Amino acid sequence: SSVDFVLRGRNWSTTVRGNRVYDRISGLNHRLDVSFNALGDAAARDLPHGIIGQSFSSPAPRFGMVDEYPEEGRFTTTAMAEGAIEGEAALYE
Repeated sequence: SSVDFVLRGRNWSTTVRGNRVYDRISGLNHRLDVSFNALGDAAARDLPHGIIGQSFSSPAPRFGMVDEYPEEGRFTTTAMAEGAIEGEAALYE
């Protein structure tokens, strides 16, 4: 089972859901999934900023770099949202 925590403001809704990690090999047994939703015309009214805000800046899809995940072994991301955000991920660190 999972538990949801929903925070609603004037322009945004944020949901945090606790879930199990399925097919876990090692590490933690649970994870947190976070989702954001613009309410009303918030995305059109407010200037988008930050990695999350930019995902609401346009209704058009964004086509950025995509990581290819190996079948097994360790993996380090290289995409880092590039192509889906303005600039590079390092600008947001």
